[in-house]
Amino acid sequence: MQQQPDSVAARRLGILIEQYVEARKKRYDYVSTEHAYRAIRQVLKPAIPDRELDDMVASHAVKKGLAVVFDRQTKASADDIPPGTRF
Repeated sequence: MQQQPDSVAARRLGILIEQYVEARKKRYDYVSTEHAYRAIRQVLKPAIPDRELDDMVASHAVKKGLAVVFDRQTKASADDIPPGTRF
């Protein structure tokens, strides 16, 4: 049975996040979403929204007993801006 490309990519991303969290756990008691974002994007360009990547990193970190610092500066997407808001 052949795996779908999306499932292979998702598995790779999951493994990469696990490795990143394990590496951080050895020296620190927290994970920064900014540092994780930069490190993961250097190795892999996942086709998921940045916020979803942050959530995946946070989920893995919490499971390993690490605190999560949501410090990545995000640009609001069109979906995040309430209708009728002016800039």
